[in-house]
Amino acid sequence: MKTSVIKMVVLMALLSLFVSCNDVKKDDFKVWAWLAGRTTMSEEQLDYYFSEAARAGIDAIILECHGARPEVIGDSASFRDDAAILILKKAAVYAKKYDIELHAWMWTTNRAELSLRKAHPEWYQVNAQGESCADIKLYNREHYRFLCPTRPEVTEYLKERVKEIATVEGLTGIHMDFIRYPDAILPYRLQESRGVVQDRVYPLWDFCYCDVCRAAFKEQTGVDPMEIADPTSDEEWMQFRYDRMSEMASAIAAEIKACGKVASSAVFASPYESKKLVRQDWANFRNHDYIFPMIYHKFYFEEDEWVETATREGVEALRAAGNDAVLCSGLFVGHVPADRIEEFIGYTENGGSAGICFFSMEEMEKREGYVDSLRIVLEKIRLSD
Repeated sequence: MKTSVIKMVVLMALLSLFVSCNDVKKDDFKVWAWLAGRTTMSEEQLDYYFSEAARAGIDAIILECHGARPEVIGDSASFRDDAAILILKKAAVYAKKYDIELHAWMWTTNRAELSLRKAHPEWYQVNAQGESCADIKLYNREHYRFLCPTRPEVTEYLKERVKEIATVEGLTGIHMDFIRYPDAILPYRLQESRGVVQDRVYPLWDFCYCDVCRAAFKEQTGVDPMEIADPTSDEEWMQFRYDRMSEMASAIAAEIKACGKVASSAVFASPYESKKLVRQDWANFRNHDYIFPMIYHKFYFEEDEWVETATREGVEALRAAGNDAVLCSGLFVGHVPADRIEEFIGYTENGGSAGICFFSMEEMEKREGYVDSLRIVLEKIRLSD
């Protein structure tokens, strides 16, 4: 009898644990949106976007303040990101007005500012053909210029940018984007539009083989990665690159938190695809409050239900890595019809996500009635709690 009772108690405890780990309470389900920012945005434009976000029921805006074509204010040779600070200061007024969290969205390893490229071309990643992305235009994109995560001075440079941004009053958090290597393989639907064939990893798109990375790996293993016949199948070399990016992401996130801000990163869709396509092992990004996998499913030729699958894989990977970051599923507005928003939110909730983030506010505004549809869905969800 005692044995049966004990078994029942254990079973109920396990069931309770399972429910608590997989059931996201609706009042904890946070709604976010990415929004591009520019110094030229008028007060009317900012008021419009933030008022529309508030009307839709969005809790937080992730505002791009440093992107593909960084704006320059004042001395073009200065590293100080005065443009990013101005963008955030202007937006903070409307974030406060509409009671919406403001998070600074900054590009991280992908840094195209001319001041940095001229001062430190050696900081940029090098491919297996010995070409620096400071010199070549990957995928014919001028802004595809990625910094090497193995170099301590690169991490320090990025931490300095964090400390500048963190001084903006009213800023809740700092959000890292492009915290990865260049695409070794593009998401599958994008290959045709970029005019490339990537049935495997080719040397042109395989990074980073700079002197610092090669020396560090050789010291660790006794092998020069340039001499590896099939680098993609070499587990030690792949792990080396995963680890260097994870260490950089973790160090910058620690700086964000030291500045009293919420730390987050946008990452590729699932743990498997992230490692395969951009050498990004985000389950091991430490010191993060949030991780936003960009589950833009149609770029991967996946069915709608994959949103749930990828979300669940991400949640499980974080837990398996002992990472207490909160996963929030990112969705591409163009892949989520207005009349199916509730269905897609259901996919993310069923997968264990603690929120949803839309890319982007601009895309919502391009589609007639989208904000209204989102508002109705969110009111329904929140009232049902």
